Amino acid sequence: MATPASRIRAGVQPSLYHVPWKDFRAEAKHGGIMQPEVWDAIRPHLHQVKSVDFTGGGEPLLQPLLTQWVEDAKLAGCETGILTNGLLLTANIAERLVSKGLDWICVSMEGADAVEYERVRIGSNFEKECQNLAHVAKIRSHGIPKTMINFTMMSGNVHQLEAIVRLAADLGVDQVNFKQCEVIRGEHGKGFGVFDKEETPETKRLEKTLSKAKKLARSLGVQTTVSSFVPAQRPVCEQDPRDSMFVRYDGSVAPCISLANGGVTTFLGEEVPMPSVCFGKLPKDDLMKLWDSRTCRFYRERFDQRVRAYEETFLQGLIGDSMRTPQRLQEAALKSMEEAPEGCRVCHFLYGI
Repeated sequence: MATPASRIRAGVQPSLYHVPWKDFRAEAKHGGIMQPEVWDAIRPHLHQVKSVDFTGGGEPLLQPLLTQWVEDAKLAGCETGILTNGLLLTANIAERLVSKGLDWICVSMEGADAVEYERVRIGSNFEKECQNLAHVAKIRSHGIPKTMINFTMMSGNVHQLEAIVRLAADLGVDQVNFKQCEVIRGEHGKGFGVFDKEETPETKRLEKTLSKAKKLARSLGVQTTVSSFVPAQRPVCEQDPRDSMFVRYDGSVAPCISLANGGVTTFLGEEVPMPSVCFGKLPKDDLMKLWDSRTCRFYRERFDQRVRAYEETFLQGLIGDSMRTPQRLQEAALKSMEEAPEGCRVCHFLYGI
């Protein structure tokens, strides 16, 4: 059997808010909440898994068994984490998750004040979310769980890049992830991104604004990660199906969340189809047999080939042609790779966005 996945992402109840998966949520069985029999099919393999991300395009805190599942994963030696909208992260739930050893909590915040945050998340409560986040920082031990804010950059909130850094520092948050509105299905998520096909005066302006926010973050001791404003193809995306699988709320197993939920998407301004890819379904199928399935192996092997070709070509270029610029070396390395799988070619994740 091939080496088992080192990372499993377990999908649970979709979010209450406007997300790209809104139409999927409307048709989901059990309200989109993962049923115990799906987790029971994962649990025997947890000792072979490095980490479990309890995030599936929605709100994990709506899963009533979440704290038990976190405990299961931690007892098996897995790193665990959640991405949440933060509103259900009450003192009681936060204390239970911390006691179970949750390693990281990331909260989505699209505004650094009540006006902007509640404009984006209609019916939400900025003060409540801030209180919940601050409480986690107060009760955690030795910096565990790590706390993060996902700040999705949009035309209406990019003026708050520095403000969200200051807010993170005030709340005791460790890291701010500056994200693009990169996942689009149909009209959901369409038109909110601030990236472009190529560098423009506007993307340059945004880069400068973001640089100031990153400088401020360093001075305040807040870490940052940044999505690009222009596409730059990578050998493999951060989802990296070479060592991960995505388990949807209904037990469907896929390379990643994007390919688990296909449909019409918008890629760099053009409407294109995103295919749905499914290796099999839990609990009917065995997780490790799915990991060894032909389709799953295809994704692993294709991206492994791409990474090897990229690295070898880049290294040979450095050794054999000292006059080549890094940009020319990178272009040659990218050309040496096999084409990415069908859906990956139209996924912003593969281009650093």
